[in-house]
Amino acid sequence: MRRIKTNLGRLPQVRMGHHRMPDAVLGIGLAGAIAVGTLLPITQAIAAPAHSTRTDNAVVAADGRTDDRTASRSEDRQPVQQEQQPQQEQTQQPAEQQPAAQPAQQQAQPQEQQQAQPQPAEQPKPAEQPKPAEQPKAEEPKAAEPAAPAKKTYPNNLDGWIAEARDVLAAAGKPVPSAKAMHAAAIAESSGNPNAQNNWDSNAKMGTPSIGLTQMIMPTFRAYALPGHTDIRNPVDNLVASSRYCDARYGSMDNMAAARGYGSHWRGY
Repeated sequence: MRRIKTNLGRLPQVRMGHHRMPDAVLGIGLAGAIAVGTLLPITQAIAAPAHSTRTDNAVVAADGRTDDRTASRSEDRQPVQQEQQPQQEQTQQPAEQQPAAQPAQQQAQPQEQQQAQPQPAEQPKPAEQPKPAEQPKAEEPKAAEPAAPAKKTYPNNLDGWIAEARDVLAAAGKPVPSAKAMHAAAIAESSGNPNAQNNWDSNAKMGTPSIGLTQMIMPTFRAYALPGHTDIRNPVDNLVASSRYCDARYGSMDNMAAARGYGSHWRGY
């Protein structure tokens, strides 16, 4: 440290009486105190740079490296300071948010009051009337199909066979002889017997005997029988084929029977 020379020792010597000694001493002490208080900061300011330069030189001289402990301490202090800053910010933020939270609470209170107020009971909705069940549409009555005509029945005798043979010819669109002509031919040829058969005339000698109610030979019967009526011993089929044969040869069965007097002077036809 530098020594600062003062001029205190060079103060002029003044002779004074004994009665003034105390005042002089007090004045000197006060002046000295003022001088020391003024010079002490100056001397510290001058001494501080010199001390810092010496410490810096000493640190650099030690292998040119800084003290690891001081570096680590400085690094340890920085995170602590950084951690303290967010904590301070957090402590400040709630303080700032408190005023904002109060209006939210004030808004929540009216809403709670509104919810607490009794709301008018909902009026029950009028019960929906059940829709009338859709009635199934009545099906329109279908037009009654014409019933098939009942099959006509005929008595199993000569009159019944003649009636049925005439209906068969009419249904087939063929000429229909009179019942009188058919009856005369049946009586004159076989006496009304559908199973009659002639085994003695010329036709029988030739191998084609006359058969059935009107005594027809087989070749003639086959030539004039209608489809579905091909049984020579059936009286109806025999009458149908005989009628058609007479139509082809005599013009009609009535012509043939009339020429023979309907049986009074009958001869083979």
